[in-house]
Amino acid sequence: MRNLRSLVRPSTKILKDLVKNRKKLIAIENSTQKNKNSNEDTRLYLKNLKALLRRDYWLSHALIKILSYENNFDIKFKKEPLDKFEDEELF
Repeated sequence: MRNLRSLVRPSTKILKDLVKNRKKLIAIENSTQKNKNSNEDTRLYLKNLKALLRRDYWLSHALIKILSYENNFDIKFKKEPLDKFEDEELF
């Protein structure tokens, strides 16, 4: 993996996706949608936020795994990470 240019490494691609996702998270968190009193607006806000947080969680995990592989860190991971968003309800 070290022979690949940094632009074509999987870790670079995941990092770019992670940055895009975090920019979307920041935009949603700063939006005025969360200040509206409507129950429907609140649900939509939380649904969007939850989806982006889940994606952020999995991209972060994938980035750690890929970097470990690319740099031969030999980190032992559990077979399947715990999905902390799986059983959450919006309300």
